[in-house]
Amino acid sequence: MSSEVLVNKILANIPKNTIGRYDILPIIKDKYLFADIINYLASPFHGKVDYVASPEAIGWIIGVAMARELNVRFIQIRKSGKLPYKAEFVIAAKYADYSDTEKGLEVSRDFVNAGSKILLTDEWVETGRTFHCCIDLLNTLGAINVGLATIGIDYQEGTKEWIDSGFVHFIGCNI
Repeated sequence: MSSEVLVNKILANIPKNTIGRYDILPIIKDKYLFADIINYLASPFHGKVDYVASPEAIGWIIGVAMARELNVRFIQIRKSGKLPYKAEFVIAAKYADYSDTEKGLEVSRDFVNAGSKILLTDEWVETGRTFHCCIDLLNTLGAINVGLATIGIDYQEGTKEWIDSGFVHFIGCNI
């Protein structure tokens, strides 16, 4: 299925009364559309990754489905302070999100082996700041980030380089 067909199906399923960011949960509720989305997003990464990693919360839904499709393990990237481990077992990083609110992410030190190839995924990329933070965390563990897969991407200064480089595989864009 082409990205254009998927975009049209996605847009038809997004509630028209949402404020700010789109509510993509109705898309996930449609098992056929969600399967088409996961199949499309996973298609260039078969046999090329060891893990799929996603920040919580909706990213986990997509990430787990992608990991299953690619037959690889899933890495949960948590919001700061949520992992039930002592500080010495956690890698943490801070960033400013799309609204310039300071946030933090963390991952357990033993989730990833050095040299592992990682595919990052989430439902939407607006500024790329969350993903830059995820990349920093995984690089600290010695992982190799091979790509980013997302349903939608906001074509901004921070994301243009990823789109142009082919690092990001996405369904829809605001260009």
